[in-house]
Amino acid sequence: MAEYKTTVALEIGAQSVTMGVFTPAGKGFALSRYARREILLDPIEEGMRMDYVSSAIAELVTELKVKGSDVRNVVSGQQVFMRFIKLPALDMDNIAEQVGYEAQQHIPFPLDDIIYSYQELPDRGTGELEVLLVAIKKDVLDSLNGQVEGSGLKTRSVDCSITSLYNAFRVSYPEDEEQPVMILDIGAKTTDIIFAEAGRFFTRSVTAAGSFITNSIAREFGLSFREAEKMKIESGMVSLGNGFTDNLPEQEAALATTIRNAMSRLSSEVQRTINHYRGQYKGTAPVKAYICGGGARMPYAVEFLQSTLNLEVEYLNPLAAFSIGSKVDEEALGMDALCLGPIAGAAVSGAGVGEFSIDLVPTSVGKERAELQMLPKVIAGGVIALVGAGVFAFTADSAAADAEKMLKSAQPAVESLEAIAGSIESDKDKYDNSVKSLKELQQQYALRTAYADIIKQISERGASVKYWFTEFVPLVDYDVKSTSLKEVKEAPGNTLINPNKNGKSSAINEVKSENKRGSKTPRITAVYVSGYAVRQPGNDLNVEHHDAVRSLARVQFGQVSADSLFAYEDAELKAKDAHFFKFIDWKAGNKVPKYADKFMMIMPLKTPIPCPEPGIIKD
Repeated sequence: MAEYKTTVALEIGAQSVTMGVFTPAGKGFALSRYARREILLDPIEEGMRMDYVSSAIAELVTELKVKGSDVRNVVSGQQVFMRFIKLPALDMDNIAEQVGYEAQQHIPFPLDDIIYSYQELPDRGTGELEVLLVAIKKDVLDSLNGQVEGSGLKTRSVDCSITSLYNAFRVSYPEDEEQPVMILDIGAKTTDIIFAEAGRFFTRSVTAAGSFITNSIAREFGLSFREAEKMKIESGMVSLGNGFTDNLPEQEAALATTIRNAMSRLSSEVQRTINHYRGQYKGTAPVKAYICGGGARMPYAVEFLQSTLNLEVEYLNPLAAFSIGSKVDEEALGMDALCLGPIAGAAVSGAGVGEFSIDLVPTSVGKERAELQMLPKVIAGGVIALVGAGVFAFTADSAAADAEKMLKSAQPAVESLEAIAGSIESDKDKYDNSVKSLKELQQQYALRTAYADIIKQISERGASVKYWFTEFVPLVDYDVKSTSLKEVKEAPGNTLINPNKNGKSSAINEVKSENKRGSKTPRITAVYVSGYAVRQPGNDLNVEHHDAVRSLARVQFGQVSADSLFAYEDAELKAKDAHFFKFIDWKAGNKVPKYADKFMMIMPLKTPIPCPEPGIIKD
């Protein structure tokens, strides 16, 4: 049942902090007042981010006069891990426990280090329950919550911007409930691509966003990040080609062209995601796209995306179902509305009318909720104790005389209960052993998608016209830091798959005693991939295409990508290049075509995969 109460909502984005106050209005909400603060940081200043966030929240609390209020927080999609997982069609009575097992396999951090929430998705008749898992690192969430509560607010709930925006969209655009549409939330560090159609939900985030455009401008014009951001905001627009820049001043024309080139990357990523959604998730191609977020305010962004995606594109108004309070400057709200979707969604989910109900609970909030749940029991226990004490004092004398007689009569019953207790203890041991075996089987079952996830991520993020992959080999207990590829001709280390075995024998290599693993279970710690990088015509060095492979590891799979399955660090990549990459050209008799160079690449995994030895799994 809907519960429309005054709601204070706060979104902490990558480059902005937004707060709004929503009040009941009929059978819905009104935006009573709102305010935003931009947090423009050069990447080298990222360590100061929390200080800026704390200051911005304090300013908004004072401006909107909400000190002491409960607040519904929204964190940016860039800070969370989102996974679509499928649960076997077994016992659905304990979904939470099954989700916990899956979270352990899909999130590249120990469960004790993360906070997660989940949402069951509509049944699509596949015989499996599909669940959206949303997780965030505990220290990140607790740090953000500390900034919120340190500014005089009290956290009521924490959602993520993607599901919150989706809730706002569904309330504001009920006419799109049946047709397939797409939402592009163009933020500072990521663009969240959301597909919505009857009975389906899918999302993917890409790094082609506001900061990507700003970095492109900085490189092109030799500016600092701050200078490039200022130029983008004050003079930026997307060139539409076909003589669009002919009448512009030279610098503005060059700027518009640079922005167009960067936006083309976004357009390509969106098209790839549409193809992936259709192919892998059997979804329907969208008939319309809505754009929102700070990046959507770029002049001609709608026209550019409409042309390149060949779709109807329009601005998203997440407040279409909301009334606007008299104190809100409607002129300023015109373009700001593009950035208010997450806080509007927080009000929707707070009223209990949102399709998603994600709640990432900070440590301090979790403890407080547990204490509140225990309070009625503590009070009841105290009352019972007081009543019992009174009764005992009143009847102590008379009860003493009957005590010995009662003990004698109860002795046979006690002996019978002791026998039953022994039987229960034996059955409990059997039950505990069965639970232990079940957990082991569930963990093995969860590993079924480990390689699929790896190959899927490589396929999605590694598509390029500059290179292609031809080989994928998991590596057992491979130490990338001490092994160079300079002398390696084939896949190094002890591989899980032995390509020399025929179909009549096991494909799993035996773990040899000279590896000195002792009792330690072997693990897949890295994967080896090889392929070919297209040669640059007339360029024997091929620096550009070799660097494209290195950039693939650093940008798409490196530490800047929070949901990467791989453990690349910039410092290691630079210091030990030969441990990660090797290039072989067509010279010196190598069996490599003249139009390409072969490359070998080691991809260390964030979370090693257990590698069962032959004979471990028995019938």
